[in-house]
Amino acid sequence: MEKGAVGFEPENLTQPNIPSTWKAVEALYDSSKARSIGVSNFSSKKFRDLLQVARVPPSVLQVECHPVWQQPKLHAFCEFKGIHNWVFTVGFARQW
Repeated sequence: MEKGAVGFEPENLTQPNIPSTWKAVEALYDSSKARSIGVSNFSSKKFRDLLQVARVPPSVLQVECHPVWQQPKLHAFCEFKGIHNWVFTVGFARQW
């Protein structure tokens, strides 16, 4: 949020810089402060965009999954890329 902003109005929200954030996470991985790195709640597009700039790909993607929101294409993409897919829903979590 913008400094001094009140409320969650769209004009008060800032867009995250995912490439620079991921580079900082990769630095933690390189320094052995993290044994593995991953992301959560990424859409298919956001995840593909991350993989284009990532030197160290995420080892896990955590996403919501339930009968109404199954995201089969995202799960298949993760399986194809060898990335663990950890799904969650209210009161339940499992590795896909």
